[in-house]
Amino acid sequence: MRVPSCTVQATPVASGIAIGRVMLIHKKNFGDGNTAISADEVQLELERFHTALEVTKKQLQDLQEKLRRKLRDTEAGIFDAHLLLVEDYTMTNEVERSITEDMVDAESAIIRAVDKFVAAFSAVEDIYLRERAVDIRDVGQRIITNLSEGEEKLDYDEPRVVIASTLTPSETIGMDREKVLGFAVETGSATSHTAILARSLQLPAVVGVPKELLDSLTVADKIIVDGFSGKIIINPDAATEEAYRLKSKEAEKIYRQLRGESDLRAVTTDGFTIEIAANVEVQEDYSAIRKNGAGGIGLFRTEFIFMDESNLPDEDEQFEIYKKLMISAGNDPVTIRTMDIGGDKLNCGIVRSEEQNPFLGLRGIRLCLRERADLFKTQLRALMRAGVHGNMQIMLPMVSCMEELLEARKIIGELKNELTSQGVPFNDAIPLGVMIETPAAALTADRFALEADFFSIGSNDLIQYTIAADRSNERVAHLYQPGHPAILRLIRFTVEEALKQNIPVAVCGQIAEDLSMIPFLVGLGVNELSMSPGSMPLVKKLIRSLSMHECGELAEKAMLCNNSTDVMQLSRQMIARCAPELLDL
Repeated sequence: MRVPSCTVQATPVASGIAIGRVMLIHKKNFGDGNTAISADEVQLELERFHTALEVTKKQLQDLQEKLRRKLRDTEAGIFDAHLLLVEDYTMTNEVERSITEDMVDAESAIIRAVDKFVAAFSAVEDIYLRERAVDIRDVGQRIITNLSEGEEKLDYDEPRVVIASTLTPSETIGMDREKVLGFAVETGSATSHTAILARSLQLPAVVGVPKELLDSLTVADKIIVDGFSGKIIINPDAATEEAYRLKSKEAEKIYRQLRGESDLRAVTTDGFTIEIAANVEVQEDYSAIRKNGAGGIGLFRTEFIFMDESNLPDEDEQFEIYKKLMISAGNDPVTIRTMDIGGDKLNCGIVRSEEQNPFLGLRGIRLCLRERADLFKTQLRALMRAGVHGNMQIMLPMVSCMEELLEARKIIGELKNELTSQGVPFNDAIPLGVMIETPAAALTADRFALEADFFSIGSNDLIQYTIAADRSNERVAHLYQPGHPAILRLIRFTVEEALKQNIPVAVCGQIAEDLSMIPFLVGLGVNELSMSPGSMPLVKKLIRSLSMHECGELAEKAMLCNNSTDVMQLSRQMIARCAPELLDL
């Protein structure tokens, strides 16, 4: 029986429009992790596990190569994390321990290990790292599948819209592109690897689909997935379907135009230039990112370098990673964030104690200065050495007081003396900046501006800490409002104080690629926006349509609004006037 015609609001993560009948993906139940074995079966289960592990490694390497041929190294790098997990001694040892000590079969041991690591990642405050729990489940499911029947292929009778509770990166890239029109998924966000792949494959996608809708849909239902607005229309009438088909054609026309303008700079109609940079991970190919219009790297995350606690990288290993990145970037600026790891992170090889409230605990610069100065100094030495190969900036995460910045500067000074005495070449003039991601840092930006060489606003954390709302918690997600007047005021104060000391301000959080926030960021005088490569053409197009003077007046009006809804309405009105073709994108 078909579901009655209705419209449901979800969260858009990949633009475009998909229209078609439903393809439901049901996850297998791999058991509860309690299948006991006898002592005589232990060796057999260990052998089964290691055989499946090798098969999984080969499959992931094949997927990575397939992705390189289909897209580029940037997306193929997604499976680097999967391969790290397969080769991670911590994960392997945990599975072996469960088999030999808990006396359970290989499937149960994997389920237990995966559940343990997922629980640790799920507690991470950084939403980007928190979503890597999906990668762990992906690898675990693949290993379990390879223990027995091997990979299952989905059978499509026609092009359809995929509906699922979750989609892993492996499932996403493994689908027949000719038979998949788009995705509608219950869990995930714009920073999930599945969302990144959907954007790269140019497949419309939304997340946050209500579970009750997933449970009620059948393969007989037709839906429209609007990856621009997040709307899902179930069993639309003929007029609605035709309207969306026309909208899809118009959107494709705009995107073709934008792809041809990727080399144009983001300059407002009254001559204000905003640099557009990329947020990237380890092993990503910068030459491919530059083709999207990047003028540098605004955020290079280093957390995954430290993922394997049994084999933490030494100075030379880190140096080679940073050197490779710098050489690939050429003269373009590269901002590298020092390790943002803390009490809420998975790697217990770095973190020495558990915390009752890791969200407000020893993370980022706090951990580096108070508990793991050894690792911090090693990373800084590697960065300073690699700095001779390009245009590097170093950025400190989770800074909340001046003492942290001053202590970091003191350590860098000591390391300069060390490297000099050892005759090791290094860059002794690397700019040192701070991330403005706590209200304390924003409200004392006037003091930080006296000592920092630049600011980078980490808007995801700044919003969460200011409003005290976790955007991944569906109970309070409605309070996570980038357009909240308080957020705009904090950004304004930060930019004003930076301007007094003539230091630049970048934004590297999600709002940097949110079109509805761009007029305010332009108006407030932000110098740089750092984002995922796929968002660059749209953001550049919008900026070229705006006047900084008018955006400044808009921002002042917004800070007098009572709520985020009124703020967003102001933005929508300006975009409708200056770039109406982008209004629904």
